[in-house]
Amino acid sequence: MNTKSRKLSAWYYGLGALVFVAGCLLTAVILFQGAKELPGLIKKAYDLNRLAQVVVPGSTELTLTRTGIYAVYYEYRSSVDGVQYMGGQTPPTLTCSIISNASGKEIPVVPDFVDTNRYSGGGGSYKERREGVLVMSTTIAKPGNYTFSCQYPGGKEQPEIVVSVGQNIAWEVIQALLGTAKHAFSGLAIMCAASIVAIFISAVIAVKRHQAGKYHV
Repeated sequence: MNTKSRKLSAWYYGLGALVFVAGCLLTAVILFQGAKELPGLIKKAYDLNRLAQVVVPGSTELTLTRTGIYAVYYEYRSSVDGVQYMGGQTPPTLTCSIISNASGKEIPVVPDFVDTNRYSGGGGSYKERREGVLVMSTTIAKPGNYTFSCQYPGGKEQPEIVVSVGQNIAWEVIQALLGTAKHAFSGLAIMCAASIVAIFISAVIAVKRHQAGKYHV
């Protein structure tokens, strides 16, 4: 007696299509989230209010809330408490240090001049504008209160200049871009996985339909 297996409906192909569409939607959400966050992260990186200013020679108290790398910038154009400071764009020779108020331990501040790591911005008027370049960096292992000081070698007092301490702007921009790239790769991985699953489902259904179309004795 000849029998014929029950043939799967073509509607089952919709399962593959559904998986593919779901993958597309999830990928779009991830990419949108990454693109949405990027402008805010870039703006935060260039927020000069996060950089504490110090008139050199001099010192200031710092409350550092995170661990990791901190940057020291020489501001060749600056304004502190309404006083303008101007200097040459070539960084002067300085000796700077950071001391933990809790332990009294000195944290090394090392030369790290990067000519391309610069910023320009600041207040709402031209007189308040700030322009700086990275000259040193330090690594903080524990959040807390610190005393930052900066002097000329040999005790020289003039000219007065301004340095600022805070986030490494270029590094934070790179981190923001890497975060966006991570979102993009995650979305791409989900899209590829959804495509593979959708193809697999469609192939299985096609095979089942083909087998069901054959007569068996």
